[in-house]
Amino acid sequence: MTTYPDFLSQHINWYGSRLLVRPVCPDDAPRFVAASFLCSAEDLRFRFLNSIRRLSERLAAQLTQIDYEQHMAFVAENLKGEVVAVARFARDTLKKSAECAVIVRTDLQRHGLGSMMHKLLEDYAVTRGITEFWGVVDQDNARALSFFHQLNFSASFRIDLPFVHIAKSLV
Repeated sequence: MTTYPDFLSQHINWYGSRLLVRPVCPDDAPRFVAASFLCSAEDLRFRFLNSIRRLSERLAAQLTQIDYEQHMAFVAENLKGEVVAVARFARDTLKKSAECAVIVRTDLQRHGLGSMMHKLLEDYAVTRGITEFWGVVDQDNARALSFFHQLNFSASFRIDLPFVHIAKSLV
């Protein structure tokens, strides 16, 4: 088992607040569930590509118990210890590319937190030898498609699928 990478924790200033950004840990599961109550049903559906109303304890446990080698997730928490954003990647089997995802609490969106979290995740991924990020976005998720476009991801549409494949070279 990999040791918790505490050295990756850092305090950042964001939109007049101080946030702690750190790798996820299993103790975060209840905070993930609580944060899901502050996310709209649409944001949760778009993030998980499934109609869920709230994060289950089981899914929260899966999202917070990672190995730090094949997966990484950075959590941003406020001074109250509440999760406000999460950015994560999961390496593919070839270990050169990784699927990435970002979610920001609905009430805190549109202030650059998602971009900042993605940048931290991308910078870390490069140090781990990852050369490409990719993801799948619901074709109706105009905000995410715009977000990833601003981050220089390319988008591949297929008329027969309800999802858009996004990709970005990290080299």
